[in-house]
Amino acid sequence: MGKQTDIKTCRYINCKHPDKKIDITKDDYKLVGKTAYYHSDCLKEKKKGEWKDEQTKNDLQYIKNQWVLHISKTVVYSQLFSCLNELLARGVSSDYLVFVFDYIVKNNLNLRHPLGFKYFVDKPNIKDAYEKQQKAKNGIKKQSDFTADDSSDAPTFKLNQKPFGFKSILGGGKQ
Repeated sequence: MGKQTDIKTCRYINCKHPDKKIDITKDDYKLVGKTAYYHSDCLKEKKKGEWKDEQTKNDLQYIKNQWVLHISKTVVYSQLFSCLNELLARGVSSDYLVFVFDYIVKNNLNLRHPLGFKYFVDKPNIKDAYEKQQKAKNGIKKQSDFTADDSSDAPTFKLNQKPFGFKSILGGGKQ
């Protein structure tokens, strides 16, 4: 291996190379911008969008279509998808992105530019609303939804207590 400055890290989230390391003296790599290093095969895969499953692709198209309907017909698609892809690369689910977008539209929140979308993703009130929706969707009930079962065929128990105190000394308590 070369010097430490010759070793870079591949920026592709699904890099299949060991430790995501790129030795720029011998590996086949591409530099995107001034600091983003990728293995050549990783960059091809990233550009094809192979790291996205069908549901993710559908969710992104949904956001794009809804953006045109509700926010702006002149949105720059490359900016929108760049922002969405960055959020996905950080581990945010596409399902959550759809929820955030729908929340913004439903609540008439002020969103005019794709880069502003990421600020809504971190808002605690939106995260809480999403958690509530997920719990409802998964059938998790709140405590008040549980009821005690008082069925008449439940076994009953009787406790025969021995007398205590002066009654036990004086032989009282027998019936």
